Amino acid sequence: MTEKAGSKTVLIAMTGGVESTVAAYLLKKQGYKCIGIGLQLFADGEESGPFADIAVLDLNKIKKICQFLDIPFYAVNATDIFADKVLDPLVGRILSGQTFEPLVYLNAVLLEILMEKAQKFQTTLVATAHYAKVLKNQKTGSYELFVANDLEYDQSYSLAKLEQRHLENLILPLSEIRKKEVEKIGDLIKVEFLPRIKTKADHIMHDPRMANLVEARAPRDLKRLGTIYDYGNEGSICEHKGIHHYYVGQNNLQFDKKSEIQIDPLKQVISIVSYKGNIFVDYPTKLKYQHALVVQFSASANLDMSVPILCFVKMAPKGEKISCRLHLKNNNMALVEFDEPRSGLLVAGQFLVFYNRQLDKGKVIGSALVEVGGMFSEFSYNTLPEKREGKDDEKEDTYDQSADNLDRMRF
Repeated sequence: MTEKAGSKTVLIAMTGGVESTVAAYLLKKQGYKCIGIGLQLFADGEESGPFADIAVLDLNKIKKICQFLDIPFYAVNATDIFADKVLDPLVGRILSGQTFEPLVYLNAVLLEILMEKAQKFQTTLVATAHYAKVLKNQKTGSYELFVANDLEYDQSYSLAKLEQRHLENLILPLSEIRKKEVEKIGDLIKVEFLPRIKTKADHIMHDPRMANLVEARAPRDLKRLGTIYDYGNEGSICEHKGIHHYYVGQNNLQFDKKSEIQIDPLKQVISIVSYKGNIFVDYPTKLKYQHALVVQFSASANLDMSVPILCFVKMAPKGEKISCRLHLKNNNMALVEFDEPRSGLLVAGQFLVFYNRQLDKGKVIGSALVEVGGMFSEFSYNTLPEKREGKDDEKEDTYDQSADNLDRMRF
């Protein structure tokens, strides 16, 4: 969103990092009256798991940054709404053997809180330090989300769940500049930034600390124990200590070196049957998908939903944009058809973001959640490799799905 500053008031989310500090600094330079807002996401002493790297645990340091910038600062206790909108669904998905994009939902919570607090200061304008753009369509008057100038750090994926009412009031001061420029400006602001720990995990859902979060928030009877099976030869390998310690796509399932039980590090978790506590492993080279049934499809403004759409889909915050065809259905459902079979698995609950272009100047045209992915035909679909005859009832647990889904996703 582009907005003339004048003497207008804007509430900006402050995290204590260099980005939010520079964003507030730039807004002041443009003439805005800034008010810093910091969110408390966890109660004192509460288990935060991998969120410890992103949650603000010391609001006093943010207050000092705001004092240096000469802007008011207000702390907001967001523990209840964060638990309701992010933590509880997150734990539920993990215990169901599915996945989740907590930062996408956290950003939606952040905007809701900022907009609610903005009314108390008699303004509608809010700001964050995300690398993305919001532009107004001059023909329709609606607002659309675009990728940032700095493609390497673009965060449009994480903002894709925002609605029109959010976008029309959102200012993104870092939309036109690159991260290196932000860091140079940050060097000129003589404050102590809160450090951000760089985890070795490729995704927050794959962080080993996530199991600690589930342990702290889930009842004992839901942290189901069970057995790890070899999907290829149908044999059981060993018992496990709870499905919340595993995720689809996980590899290097190594146990204590002294243990006689070892799993080939090239094998990975390909299916979790949560109600039985069963986990299946196999070589990922066998796995293919070309289609995905998605639900909760949210379209951008001005999207023509009457015809199939050639577009590009991003399946993770740092993922590549992959060419696909989007067939929009009723009840906010859609079928994603990739140009050719792809290796790997699509996991239920995976958040997909669709773009109109693969590279720069692209805009978000929609987002959705994966319900099921695999190799589809007109009358059947498989999410895992075909098995030889004689398989017991576990076969149904791993890849056979209800025909109801097929009826909903007809080509």
